[in-house]
Amino acid sequence: MTQKKHYSDEHRHIIGISFMLLNAVAMAVIYAVAKDLTKEISSNMVVFLYKFGILLFALPWCLNEGFKGLKSDRILLHASRGFLSICGSLCLYYAIKHIELVDITAIGYLEQVILVIIGMAYFKEDVSFAKILGISLSFLGAIFIVYPELVDFSSFNLPKFIDPNTQETGFNPYYIFVFLSIGFWATNCTVIKILGKTEKTKVQLFYVLLFSSIISFPMAFLKWQEVTTFMSLPIKTPVEFANIHELGLKVEHIKYIVVLAVCYFIHSIAFFKALKYADLSTVIPFDYSRLVFTGVLGYLVFSEIPSMGSYIGYLLIVSSGVYLVRAEHKRRKKLKASEVIKIEEEYEHA
Repeated sequence: MTQKKHYSDEHRHIIGISFMLLNAVAMAVIYAVAKDLTKEISSNMVVFLYKFGILLFALPWCLNEGFKGLKSDRILLHASRGFLSICGSLCLYYAIKHIELVDITAIGYLEQVILVIIGMAYFKEDVSFAKILGISLSFLGAIFIVYPELVDFSSFNLPKFIDPNTQETGFNPYYIFVFLSIGFWATNCTVIKILGKTEKTKVQLFYVLLFSSIISFPMAFLKWQEVTTFMSLPIKTPVEFANIHELGLKVEHIKYIVVLAVCYFIHSIAFFKALKYADLSTVIPFDYSRLVFTGVLGYLVFSEIPSMGSYIGYLLIVSSGVYLVRAEHKRRKKLKASEVIKIEEEYEHA
């Protein structure tokens, strides 16, 4: 009996890990397709087509019980989630054209760190040494990715944040939009946590896609003019509505949108299946394989080669993320064990 149970647990872990690897591949493909698509059409149009395409794919499932299955008393929260989700997507897809795929993937893991911070600040979760260390290492890793010249083994000199000849900072301002997207999505996860107490998954999916499509629709059809602001931040302002010929849309772009929608569903299903079959602490470390997949796609499709400083940043972020997950898993096991002991003691004294 013991051997059978052991084999069953091992088998479930293998299935969970396989689903998490599939999730990582799907996310890597989403980033690569989106980056390629932004070369021909605006990032705002990509976001709208992406969200609207997923909405069309999801409608049959969302409406399998009719509109009565989509009733909700929390429309404002759903609208807030749609707003946060689309803001995160718009910021990310605006930056993805100008930043290497593997860098965006690595910095994206900071969302988990921000959720830990939100948990301690908003949900009054315990502050521990593991959390502080994980947060510190993650942000240090992000600094190495944004400023890879911090590690220059060829000269062993301190990095020059401002070039004395050109007066340029050497900082890619598009990273700011990546950090903004992480902030929006981390806040969005907090809203999901609140909605999850009362709302079904398909209700949440329908409304987030509906509101995201509505909000992104007018932005996709506007003509934008880029202006330079503080820290040479490239911000675009709307000028006027573009006619259909100025949008750059082609029939061949439909296949890109289909791939994005399909990969989104693969990512969603694979992620939740992974958590269903195995413990969080077992499968989450394999989510970091996204770095490998995006790195390979970035090299093969876009000839992207990270610097030594970036590799150190990736290592710090991955290490801190795995450390946080493991530490939290051990803490929960100790809590459960202490609860069992407490119940046994109460039973003995009864």
